Amino acid sequence: MEPEDGAIWVYGLGDLEILAFTDFGVENLVELIKIHKEMKSPQER
Repeated sequence: MEPEDGAIWVYGLGDLEILAFTDFGVENLVELIKIHKEMKSPQER
């Protein structure tokens, strides 16, 4: 996911960094998971 999708990197001290999501990013992530689950074959479920 990219920043325009609601994913951002939060940088801390030194080499500390973490991926975070805006509210919009969480909504996009939920939709991507739904799409991924729908694309799985019945045997993979």
